[in-house]
Amino acid sequence: MDYSRPHSIEVPESDIGYHFGTLLDTLEGVDVIFSVAGEKFHAHKLVLAARSSFFRSEFFDHESDEEKNETGTGDEIKEIVIDDMDPVVFKAVLHFMYRDNLVNDDELMASSSDCSIFDSLAGKLMAAADKYELPRLRLLCESYLCKHVSVNSVATTLALADRYHAIELKSVCLKFAAENLSDALMYLQL
Repeated sequence: MDYSRPHSIEVPESDIGYHFGTLLDTLEGVDVIFSVAGEKFHAHKLVLAARSSFFRSEFFDHESDEEKNETGTGDEIKEIVIDDMDPVVFKAVLHFMYRDNLVNDDELMASSSDCSIFDSLAGKLMAAADKYELPRLRLLCESYLCKHVSVNSVATTLALADRYHAIELKSVCLKFAAENLSDALMYLQL
């Protein structure tokens, strides 16, 4: 007997990122504000805590019973000042945390075409991923940077990978450098 199933039900890809992104865009239910170089970013503690152990610890591990009682209804919005990050980078971090993807390639490319890898948006996002304990963000940045390794970027990309313990990106850079050693050395001598 043939028990094959001739029919199937197609399940679309998850749209949770879309819905969380909408939550961020509409500012509904925000309970934390970040001030980054004077620019304000509204967010939701629970979303950030769900995505990042750094934020989970920041928002919930340090709160004493007395602090919990002082907040009463919880209507007060906490403001956090971030003084070691560009607003564009923090906005991209929030984009990732709510939507689970990177900002579009045009934004990433524009930022890296005329600056070093460390100063590119992708490089700064690697630093933010390290700071905020976002391994998936780091992996997405690694994947992006891997596609853009070239003779003139391999050395700085390797240094970035080493700094942020990006093992797969480091491996790609070392392999690329070995395969293109003479060209890479010529570029470094310029």
